[in-house]
Amino acid sequence: MTHKEFMSEVQKLSGTDRQQAAMMLSALEHLMADEAIALNPIEFEGLGAFISSKHPEYIQEDSHTGAVVLYPPRYSYRFQSFVEIENDDQH
Repeated sequence: MTHKEFMSEVQKLSGTDRQQAAMMLSALEHLMADEAIALNPIEFEGLGAFISSKHPEYIQEDSHTGAVVLYPPRYSYRFQSFVEIENDDQH
């Protein structure tokens, strides 16, 4: 699902206009970023949770120029599903 398709579904399901749906998604993005930095999981009851992790900063030398670059820490999410999906087609 593309961002545009997602935005349309949020708009349709929430009964809001495009601007209100965009504001809701923007608020969700900011909330998730803040929670990732705090290393707090975000749980969706019955569905799963986004678990954040911090990757430390590191220093790397450019092999061509010899310049030393400091890369800042970065944060990432992985989704952990609470739902187990059974596949009847398995042999």
